[in-house]
Amino acid sequence: MAQQPQLPSYEEAISRLDWVGLVAPYTSVSDYSRLCSVNRHFHTVFAPLLWHDPLNTVRLLGLRPSNDLDWYCHFVLHHVFRVRPVTLALVTVLDFRNFAKATAHFWSDNDSRSIPVTFKILPRLFPALRCILLDGHTDADPAALAVGGPTPAPWAGRPWMLSIPDCASQLPATFFLSDYVQDLVYLDISGLPGSLQSLVSAAEGARHLPRLKVLKIQGRELGDNLAARLFEAFDARLWSLDLSHNNLTDDVIEPLSWHCLQSPPLRSGRHFRTEGKLVSHPVIYGDSLYGPFKLIEESERSGAFDHPERYFADAPLYHADPARAVYQDQEDVRADGRGPPKYDSADYVKSAIIAGVLSTTPALSDLPPSNVSSSAWGITHLDLTGNRFTSFGLEKLIRTTPGQLEYLACDAPLVHAPGFTWPSSWPEGTRLHGIPGSAHAFRPVFSPNLRALRIHHSLVTQIPTLEAEGLSTMARWWMAETAVRERVEMAYPQAFQPDMSPRLASLTLTRIPRRSAGPLLGKLTQFLKLVAAQEQGICEATPDSSSRRSPTMLRGLRHIRLEFEVDPVEDAAGFLDVDALDAEALLSMGEGEGFSFFGDEFVRPKPKLPPRRVHDATATPTTIHMARLQHAPFTTAAGEHVQHVMSWNGKTFEAPVWIGPGVLGPRPAVNAYMMALRDPALRQGIVGPAMPTHVQAGVPPDALLFYGAWDATIIPDAPPSPSRAEIHGMRDVIDGLKAFRADTKARYEEAPNDKRSSGLGVNAMEPHHFWTGKLEVAI
Repeated sequence: MAQQPQLPSYEEAISRLDWVGLVAPYTSVSDYSRLCSVNRHFHTVFAPLLWHDPLNTVRLLGLRPSNDLDWYCHFVLHHVFRVRPVTLALVTVLDFRNFAKATAHFWSDNDSRSIPVTFKILPRLFPALRCILLDGHTDADPAALAVGGPTPAPWAGRPWMLSIPDCASQLPATFFLSDYVQDLVYLDISGLPGSLQSLVSAAEGARHLPRLKVLKIQGRELGDNLAARLFEAFDARLWSLDLSHNNLTDDVIEPLSWHCLQSPPLRSGRHFRTEGKLVSHPVIYGDSLYGPFKLIEESERSGAFDHPERYFADAPLYHADPARAVYQDQEDVRADGRGPPKYDSADYVKSAIIAGVLSTTPALSDLPPSNVSSSAWGITHLDLTGNRFTSFGLEKLIRTTPGQLEYLACDAPLVHAPGFTWPSSWPEGTRLHGIPGSAHAFRPVFSPNLRALRIHHSLVTQIPTLEAEGLSTMARWWMAETAVRERVEMAYPQAFQPDMSPRLASLTLTRIPRRSAGPLLGKLTQFLKLVAAQEQGICEATPDSSSRRSPTMLRGLRHIRLEFEVDPVEDAAGFLDVDALDAEALLSMGEGEGFSFFGDEFVRPKPKLPPRRVHDATATPTTIHMARLQHAPFTTAAGEHVQHVMSWNGKTFEAPVWIGPGVLGPRPAVNAYMMALRDPALRQGIVGPAMPTHVQAGVPPDALLFYGAWDATIIPDAPPSPSRAEIHGMRDVIDGLKAFRADTKARYEEAPNDKRSSGLGVNAMEPHHFWTGKLEVAI
């Protein structure tokens, strides 16, 4: 449900603005103490700013890190007893993330001057303490926090935010039963030793942690069974859940969707002209493995993503019927896509809590801010990075949600389900990571509220990540970028482009290789050109008039982050087997070879692989034989379909699944699909409807097909063997992006000011292709 902005009270609306409050954020911290002495009004404004986060304040005042322990112990064990209780009630945050990290005995229980000792008295010292952050202190023992006894007031003395990731101490089984943690809104217990059983047991039946909204449990070795219990225990209470770096598989998709994603449907046909709409399959409603069969019905221009109103933000919903108009504010509609994305980071939640506490409205300071504590319909922010999900499982999650996800992260899903059999010519343990063929899942027709996405780069580049034993990093990158990419483009011709979802504000692409044979760099620069074109299209569509009748415009994609893998040329440990290095061979290299870590291509013996065999499935139309294929299922099926047993809602039935015409034709993807169906195992498993990318590859609309067989078409029959020249010719992608950005920026700055927003350079026929958004590169 879209969050409605909170209107000011009548008193706030008619009161005059306070100039002291307006200038306070721009005042130097060193002046706060003197300003508090001016008068009572100044004290009311500046005393909370001085005291709300004392560890950060003293750092800004010049405290050296080497003196952190002495200052803290003096402050907590001595100074606070000379401070008025009303002043101590102003302390709302203890943020240790950048405090006392260089002190070895800071967390020693044997030292009377240690944090564990002081933690036992924190509730008594600071009754309004709301945020405790211990990130980075691996030796910390957070169990001391739960020692404090219950407090009489329901909100006094109990924190709303507790961040204790990567602490080495295991939490006691009774930690989450303690009264001190029952008002938590934000909890980060990532990387802690021990099981999450105590957390799940405490949350079951909503007996404990009833107000928890943001939960981060990275790296806790969480399995499917306990995860299902956790989803049931918290149900729809959470709005943010971080499950990254655990042991989860596709088996948790259904319980996660059933319990934690309970928003009313946010998808509708109101935006059919610009986005298309979802419709049910005309024959079969769904399958237990796939889920409901939903198809995208395109309008005249939605499939081309070029409707002139695609950049318009959603207008308010009005009803002509007066009876319905009374309840229109209570209807569930998607967000308008215009406001800034909501974040679940520690800094964001901390800032939101501080802003609420420092609010001039007393009622707001007694409760967590609504933008942190509200979650009417379950999870909107979900991180699945570093698990064992497949690309199908991730797409299924998106399809089965009502469309409420605002942030989604999954860095490297498996292309094929576990147990998939690769051709024998490939090395043992070969795997593909990526999300080819799923671009449609991130369109507003499926994901209307999606504002931030962190996903594998193949969504844009159509280049999966190849993992194979015995092959060097450079060889794997080259194979994925050449042979595998060609097959992916054949089977899944539709890649993600910005205008597929103008509502998306932030995109992070993960696991990008540092070296490219050409196509990878070309795909990334082409995407940046499309983002620039989107930005220019929004500028051109924005009305010049400031009339109230002018439509509100979306902002489009404004943040792109590119996360690169380690460069094997710079990092020998990531490229070479150190034990296999031959020092004499390196020293005796010819003058033309030089010293290079590319030497892995000829230092380490490569597996003997058969030459790549070009299958008939990729033959050109001039060599196609019109005879019907002589292998199953075409030897037993007379037409283009076979009957397949499926189940839905407890009922078993047979449905026709498309297998192709049985004769090789001009569509290479269809030919490869028919050849893949020779394997009986690929005629089982998941059956689903053809999506837009399948239709572009040659599948009839509304057809059902074997997804496993279609996925198998992207695998070459045998791994190609790159030559030394091809490996040495791979270019640094970051250098290429820098050159592209420098060139486009130069043309942008040379263009007249009145032509920049339209995308035109000095030459009206050559657009400058410069994007003014924020581009980050992470190495």
